[in-house]
Amino acid sequence: MLRRFYSWDESQGFAQKGKMNKPLVLLDVDGVINDIEGVGLGTDSWETHKFQSHGYTLLVPSYMRQLIQAICQVAEVRWCTTWRHRANDEIAQYLEIGPLEVIDDGTGSRFVDWKAAAAYSVAEQAIQEGRKVLWIEDFYGHLPTDEMPQGVEFLDTTAGWDGALLLPEMLPNWLQDLILCGSDPS
Repeated sequence: MLRRFYSWDESQGFAQKGKMNKPLVLLDVDGVINDIEGVGLGTDSWETHKFQSHGYTLLVPSYMRQLIQAICQVAEVRWCTTWRHRANDEIAQYLEIGPLEVIDDGTGSRFVDWKAAAAYSVAEQAIQEGRKVLWIEDFYGHLPTDEMPQGVEFLDTTAGWDGALLLPEMLPNWLQDLILCGSDPS
C-alpha cells in the first residue's frame, strides 16, 4: 500500500465533493507529520526533509507532502495541534497546502489535554451531518474515546511500532479508497 502513495499521480483526479459530504480529518503535526522520533533518519525507505518553523526543527518524510495533499483533496482537514495557527506557516507551506482551519481553545497551552474538548462540537456537527470523522494523532495508546462524540475514528500513529509518524498504510481503508479511487466513504 505504501508504494501506491509514492506513485500517486495528480492526473488521476479526485472525487470533487462539497464540504458537507467530505469526511472531517483532525490532523496533528508532531508525531504525525513531524518525525519527532527520528525514525526516517535511520531508514532507506524515504528521505527526510529538515526545516525550521517558529524556532523548532521539523523532520518530515519525503512522502508526507503528497500524502497530506491527497487527504486535503478528499476531506475537510483541520489542524488539531499544539502548533495551532502556526501550523499554517512553514508547515503548510512545505506541504504545499492552503491554510487549514484550526481547532483551538484559545488558551495557548502546550499540553494536549485541551484538544478533545476543543474539537468536540466540530466533530459532533460533522457526525450529525452524516460525515465520517477521523482524528490522526500520536495518542500513545490513550485514545480520548470518552471525550469525543460516538462515531469518531482514531488513528494512533504510534500503534504497532516503535515510531510516531503517519505512514500511508495506516490510513483506514475507506480513506485510502477515497484517495485512490474517489469512492464514497460511507
